[in-house]
Amino acid sequence: MQKTLIISILAATMIIPLVSARGGSVKAAVRRSVIATVTFCVLYWVGLVFIYPMLPPPAKPNSGQR
Repeated sequence: MQKTLIISILAATMIIPLVSARGGSVKAAVRRSVIATVTFCVLYWVGLVFIYPMLPPPAKPNSGQR
């Protein structure tokens, strides 16, 4: 799960500026980037506070020892 969290942060860090930079002026691109980043942060926070605690713990690998 930790790997998924880090990958999602990295993806958002790369995708938000790429999408925001298309077309329009620099001011509009910065505005879109800020709005997208704030939205991502809020949704990420909601996920960590409400969804992440409800997920089942990862299964421990069976080592064959008793």
